[in-house]
This record gives sequence, structure tokens and C-alpha cells, in this order.
Amino acid sequence: MKRILSGFLLSCSLLTHAYAESYIDYVSVGVAMQTLQDPDIDLNLEDEKGVAVVLNAGKMLYSDIALEFEGSASITKPEWKLGEETYEVDFWSLGLYGAYIWRINNLSIKPRLGLVYENIKSTINAAQKPNDTEDIALSGGIGFSYQFTENYALYTNYTKFEDDINHLTFGAEYKF
Repeated sequence: MKRILSGFLLSCSLLTHAYAESYIDYVSVGVAMQTLQDPDIDLNLEDEKGVAVVLNAGKMLYSDIALEFEGSASITKPEWKLGEETYEVDFWSLGLYGAYIWRINNLSIKPRLGLVYENIKSTINAAQKPNDTEDIALSGGIGFSYQFTENYALYTNYTKFEDDINHLTFGAEYKF
């Protein structure tokens, strides 16, 4: 876990340095509503939601094709109560996506597909040891953004992490 966090921090610092070298074309920050798709326990929990922060940095490779690095982490965890038991899920991920950006005036449509490292930690009651699941998974989704100025846009993305978690993200993007 410490190696992964160190790698993430190193990646963030390299991306920041890369901006100085013009290797990043845009960055974004957003807040995602999380829904649990396929929990470890056999309950219908699809309506319960958590909140995550999502950070993204992208580089335009060709005129409409981009490569994006994205990280997300739970801020508030989805939690369910069933009698005396409380079920809680903590999720974070690091991913690399390929995206096609289709522009129509100030509106952009962005389907994307990528590989993510995901960590899902689930707990039943706080006293029990958490069930920690790590996985390399496929992730995909679609996003829409509206360009307000040359550098600023607001966006919304829907992202599905295999059969585990869904994100509906709202945020702001800055283009360099």
C-alpha cells in the first residue's frame, strides 16, 4: 500500500513537472457520486451512494485523441445498515485512459476506455478486519463538457469500473 501511494505521489510530481515541459494539455478536478455495483455480500445495495474526489491530467496525442491519467478516492463511503451490522466500502483507483474527443462548437463528447488499478476495502462492523481487494481492471465511460472560455470548461463523466463501482462525476477542467 505504501509503495502504491508513493508511486501515486511520484506520478503526480512528475505530471506537475511535465506541465512545465508542456507534456500536459489539460487538468481537471471533480466530485463523483459512487454507486456499488456488485458488493461482496448478497444484498441489493445499488441505491446507496458515496462521494469521491477525481483528479485527471490529459495529453492530446493527435487532433481528437487523448491519453489521460486519472486518480479517484472515496471521501464519504457508501454505508448500509442491516440489523446490528454496518457494511461500508472504501474505494480508490489509478487509471490510464485513451479518449476520443468529439467537438461540436463549445460542447465536447468524450468516450474513453482504459486500465485501472483499483483498491476496494469493505468492512462489516468497525470491529472486524476489512476485506481488502486489489485488482487491475477495465474501465470505460463517456463524458460531456462545455467550454466557457478558451481555458475553462465544466464537465460531467459517467465511468464504470468493471463490475465493481460506478462514478457520475461533475467537475471543472483547465486547458493550458
